[in-house]
Amino acid sequence: MELFTDETIKEYIEYKRANPNNFSWRSYVNIKADIQTALAFAKFYYPEIIEVENYFLLKDNYSEKLLKKWDDECQGDKCSVEKMMNLYELKDYFHINVNEDENNSAQIQVLGDILKLFWSMSFKQRFPSRNISVEVYEEWDSLFITVFEAI
Repeated sequence: MELFTDETIKEYIEYKRANPNNFSWRSYVNIKADIQTALAFAKFYYPEIIEVENYFLLKDNYSEKLLKKWDDECQGDKCSVEKMMNLYELKDYFHINVNEDENNSAQIQVLGDILKLFWSMSFKQRFPSRNISVEVYEEWDSLFITVFEAI
């Protein structure tokens, strides 16, 4: 299974053309990132979970105030509360460092597909007896990701 084609990242192709005999994705990562970024991505692809009041929540999204808001608005419906608490607009993960020359919408779609794959695998491995669902969907011309426990 191929996660995405090399052509998805124009800059990678440019580097590869300039170094046709010895350039790989490892080379690209070495140029673009450091060990702290790599470690941060481990948390990004394998997010920490907390359980609060029986809700399955992404630790990085958690806010007591928001939980109360969504619990009230969703009348305690577990799936709905979790969907809203764990919701994130994919383009917002990287809104600071945007390359305007790239096809960002295609890259955001690939990112969503990859996050869904890795999150689903990680939750299945950590919570094998639970029915954890990861959804990527488009709404309001944006792509979103969320996770919830399907009952």
